Amino acid sequence: MTEIIFSTIVNDLKNAIKTPEHPFRYFTFATSGINGRPRLRTVVLRDIDDQLNLTIYTDKRSKKITHIHEHNVVSLLFLDNERLIQLSIRAKAEIIKDERTLKNIWEQVPQKSKKEYTTKLAPGEEIKNPEKIDFLEEKHFFTAIKLIPDKIEYLRLNRPNHIRVLFRKEDNNWQGTYLVP
Repeated sequence: MTEIIFSTIVNDLKNAIKTPEHPFRYFTFATSGINGRPRLRTVVLRDIDDQLNLTIYTDKRSKKITHIHEHNVVSLLFLDNERLIQLSIRAKAEIIKDERTLKNIWEQVPQKSKKEYTTKLAPGEEIKNPEKIDFLEEKHFFTAIKLIPDKIEYLRLNRPNHIRVLFRKEDNNWQGTYLVP
């Protein structure tokens, strides 16, 4: 039975890439810096590969990049309110540095979205007026992050019995065990 649950997790994550309104398209991404303070933000799931590695995009000047350099273990939280399913994933984050890979990804980013990676000031810097943000013409700060999961916790709130399963990656295979909800 845990195999069936795992396959639905994989299908949901793959569908979230293709379907903008899928509840797993946007998820909470948690990092922590060297001081141990957690930082949460909502990000967009951009890709998933056959090994279940996930990809997100960001500005290379963002705080999440600094945090990943300091401590690369991250948490992801997906929520489907209608089906009452929660996925909590622990992963190792790797900033993609290969220029060819980044160039290929950048070429796939819609033109209207590219602007978000060209602000003169870094994300999070103070400004006086949100209507007056300066953008650069020929330069961008786009990068991508690969998230390599090693633990996935599935929780489905369901009467009469909730279902909770912990999946661990061992030797490139996922093993599932039921947990008390």
